[in-house]
Amino acid sequence: MSPTHPPSTPRSVAAARLDGGRLCLDFVNTIHDRYAVDVEDYVQDAQRFIAWSERAGALGPGDGVHAPRAVHARAALMREVVALRECLHALFAARIDGLSPPAEAVRGLDRWLHEAWASQALGADGQMHWRADARDARLPLKRIALDALDLLGGPNVSRLRRCANTTSCGWLFLDTTKNGRRRWCAMETCGTAEKMQRYRRR
Repeated sequence: MSPTHPPSTPRSVAAARLDGGRLCLDFVNTIHDRYAVDVEDYVQDAQRFIAWSERAGALGPGDGVHAPRAVHARAALMREVVALRECLHALFAARIDGLSPPAEAVRGLDRWLHEAWASQALGADGQMHWRADARDARLPLKRIALDALDLLGGPNVSRLRRCANTTSCGWLFLDTTKNGRRRWCAMETCGTAEKMQRYRRR
């Protein structure tokens, strides 16, 4: 994919759209206009990743998770963020296109799933809970991986779609419409842009 270039004035995390319909899809969609020449990365640094995770539901108020303080730890976290995001995009894109998933992407998700399972323990209430030592900046990635597994192995995977604006957007979403004919990540953005283009052509 194209390298990401931060815009001169990055939009706030609060202004980043969540149109995927699932946590894992919104995570993949943190690349804005994936197929554009210059793309915007909503989570281009560790602080923004934590803020986005709180907004998207990958972190809860009681998790008490903060971005790492050390520069090397922040850089390591962002390498993992980018790597998992690209693994999930490759897996979802293959599913949409009816292709076999890339082996590297499968291994990437599998690693995070094992880390997620190993980070939980059975409580006295009979439920699985995140261990205290797992409540760090990598916790959102584990929750995203578990959500991706739930989507890929569930009945709704057949409703996985790619925005019809394949010249720039490339966002993925879960089509929950009754007729299953949703084409755009959002009508207010790509859908409206397509209507304007048709109007100008006429």
